[in-house]
Amino acid sequence: MTPPRDLLDAIARDDAESRLRALDADGTLTSGLLPELEEGRGFEQPALHYYTVLEHNLSAVGALDRALGEGVEGLRMPDPSAEIPVAEWLSREIDGHPLLHLLRLSCLVHDIAKPRTAEVREGKLRFPRHGPVGAELLEGRLGALGFERASVDFVTTMVRYHLRPGEFARSWPPTDRALRRFARDLDGQTLPLLLLQLADGMATRGPNYRRENFERHIAFLGHIVTRTEEALREEEPALVDGEELMRELGLSSGRLLGAVLTSVREAQLAGEVDDRATALALARQSLERLTAEG
Repeated sequence: MTPPRDLLDAIARDDAESRLRALDADGTLTSGLLPELEEGRGFEQPALHYYTVLEHNLSAVGALDRALGEGVEGLRMPDPSAEIPVAEWLSREIDGHPLLHLLRLSCLVHDIAKPRTAEVREGKLRFPRHGPVGAELLEGRLGALGFERASVDFVTTMVRYHLRPGEFARSWPPTDRALRRFARDLDGQTLPLLLLQLADGMATRGPNYRRENFERHIAFLGHIVTRTEEALREEEPALVDGEELMRELGLSSGRLLGAVLTSVREAQLAGEVDDRATALALARQSLERLTAEG
């Protein structure tokens, strides 16, 4: 089974937004392909948002292509990475699909779960966990449409973490450890996620999005991309070393100490522990397990 040709053709075009709108107009998009998108039709959003949820999703596709092409009011986006040009990154293929095509699809579905997660908190409309909920929803939907595992993983990862860059903006500047975890969680697809966030921001303001908004946004994107590249080139310092474990756990130098250190280091690099206390607790657990296993 392969994905529907009309959907693949739409996300492959430079005018992808208009192609998707044509599929929506004839009922194909939300009745036959992605019925969950229908929940966003006419669904109003908080004041900052210019569009309803479905309109916002569709507009994000066009915003992505605008950001990558003509830019905003004469300002074009430079290559943010010193290592890989944007065009080269987006031309890579996943299951035979250019990454750019899958990124357009990610823009189309990034807020697919907003209507079903909507709730009013302290008088304000919120959409808690709409990224993770959307990713879970799309796991089955994209598979049923015929997308292969790697493609599904890419799109659901984009949807799951599309609000992640906003966390950096709220706790500026991000630490090297936070940037390394960011790259790990995204399986290295940091630039595509940041491009999705850019398109999301552009579609949020709609026609009210101006050159100054774009200028700030591409500066933010460029900083995160370059700092992440730098952080990944530097080895993350170990949270605990052999001397600390020997002192804290009463261990002596040898194979057992090495095995405990390895388990803690692997957990740290996987983002499972991020402070000394948690690392020591894991070391104790590893020691107990290794001792029990003989």
